Amino acid sequence: FKGKPVKNMGGVFTIYPELVHIVATQASGVKSIKDLRGKRVVLGPEGSGTEQNALQALSVYGIKESDLAKAEHIEAGTAADELKDGRVDAAFFTTGLGSAVIVDLFGSSKVVLVPIDHVPGEVLRKEYPFYTLEKIPANTYRGQDHEVLTPAVMAMMVARKDLPADLVYRFTKAIFDNLTEFQSAHAAAKSLTLQRAQNGMPVPLHPGAERFYREKGMVR
Repeated sequence: FKGKPVKNMGGVFTIYPELVHIVATQASGVKSIKDLRGKRVVLGPEGSGTEQNALQALSVYGIKESDLAKAEHIEAGTAADELKDGRVDAAFFTTGLGSAVIVDLFGSSKVVLVPIDHVPGEVLRKEYPFYTLEKIPANTYRGQDHEVLTPAVMAMMVARKDLPADLVYRFTKAIFDNLTEFQSAHAAAKSLTLQRAQNGMPVPLHPGAERFYREKGMVR
């Protein structure tokens, strides 16, 4: 919310990574984010999280939007169509692993995943602590024969700060005391673990959640 940040939220736990997929056409010759300078790139819809991910990833390579031959601000489906037609060289998609849009692109077009290099990736994490670095396993997509390092942001559970701490504590405890049941009920819950529950947390913990993690000796 531009100019009106939401400040009354506290973190409870992070769940699973939404990975920044940087997809380039094979014909573009793009093999690294640094190669995007002077290229036609889809950054994501204006004001979206994907756009911010794109601009931040480019920034650690010293690339500004004005350094691109063309920057487009369009949604994922249209971006995929433009990649297929060769109207753009690359596009950013922030989405879960195995996203249908990405699966379709790799199934119908000659495209590659572009990695972030390790050192710029660590710079990105330092500048924006809500990022994690994740690996897209080899063969996640058709023709992708090696793993790819990429930034990710975490899907997460938050609570209003004015919710009673005891309520949030009991909620958090109930989740982790019954985690196997949640994991069997929904595939996304398999990514939720006590050890990773604070990874990429972009806001301070809610006092109730902090109490739970403190009892477990896991407050960061």
